[in-house]
Amino acid sequence: MLKVDHKLSISGWSVDSSQDAKTELVALETFTSLDSPVNGCRVVLYAPPSAQPGLLQQAVQEIGSEVGLGSSGGVTQGFSIKVRGQQVKFADTISIELTAGDQSSTIMTADVQSIRSSFGVTEIYGTTGMQKLSATRVNQVYSNQTLNQIVSDLANQAGVSTGNIENGSTYPYFVVHESKSVWRHIRQLAEVEGFDVYFDSSDQLNVSDFQKTSADHTFYFGIDILGLELLNVDAPVTHVMAYGESPSSSQGTDSWPWIAKDLSSYRGEAGQGGRLLALEDRALRTKEAAGKFATAKLGAIKDHSALGRLKLMGAPQVNPWDSFEVKSAKQPELNGLFKITSVRHVYSKSEGYLTYVVFSGQGGAQQAGSALGQLAGQLSGALGL
Repeated sequence: MLKVDHKLSISGWSVDSSQDAKTELVALETFTSLDSPVNGCRVVLYAPPSAQPGLLQQAVQEIGSEVGLGSSGGVTQGFSIKVRGQQVKFADTISIELTAGDQSSTIMTADVQSIRSSFGVTEIYGTTGMQKLSATRVNQVYSNQTLNQIVSDLANQAGVSTGNIENGSTYPYFVVHESKSVWRHIRQLAEVEGFDVYFDSSDQLNVSDFQKTSADHTFYFGIDILGLELLNVDAPVTHVMAYGESPSSSQGTDSWPWIAKDLSSYRGEAGQGGRLLALEDRALRTKEAAGKFATAKLGAIKDHSALGRLKLMGAPQVNPWDSFEVKSAKQPELNGLFKITSVRHVYSKSEGYLTYVVFSGQGGAQQAGSALGQLAGQLSGALGL
């Protein structure tokens, strides 16, 4: 049985179960995912109000307020509650760290978004920068900017910190408009490049190319794993064609749309066969960019032809975008290297600590040829894809 400890801080209030087992924390749950705007946490506290002052003290406070003593000068404060005498309000930073055995990690950094109070417990809900991106809409045009420059500027306008942002391609012309959220625009750029969009445990935005060829974590059947499911499906698409705004590669990236009788010289293409997916994206201004998009899209489709769920004893070291390997499973198709796409940590004093993982067959949106693509091909062969 793993010994589980927690550290939790919200604004000026904090608890550490390794120092005091009788903390206010009753339960907590966190959820993080690639390409999802619903990342967040739920913290359940038993935080009864402090003892009320006596009648004499209440009378003194009333007199003081009437003459203006101890008041805030009429300034209205936003909604807040008190936990162990410390004020907790909207937008306060939540930091959650969990320890299971010898594994310890910060599993989430978020901001207070809502508070639910009842006679029994108080529930505090936090959200990450993903929600800031989803709520922000801007109207702006970028000219001759890289993906890194565009994403970094959009994140700054949304008030979001950034981690690793790949440099990516240079876009001669990219329009951001208020009909779509900043998050959707960033996802559009990442999809064209074959990158993942996610927030790490420090609440920093990352737009990164998954090129891992070895496992960040190894889990053994009968030791770490409580449950494992893997669904393999025949990929619905084997052939992707991508078209940009214009066949501009023959005239350079500064050219503007014109009509050609035959678009075969200007489109990007990956795979083959009759199960065809045709895509159009105005951000694609060259044949090379269209080809890169088609390759990334086909790679992502193949990647998601193997999807699974994993249930573990508490594993705070696990994060989205990590790779992991399953070993010693009785069914050979359950063993192999996979990419984590979402993680849910659930802890309560009554039921303990569990980690739920959703994963795909193999990370990355690159076709066979790269080291990752070759590894994905080997895995697909082992799984019978």
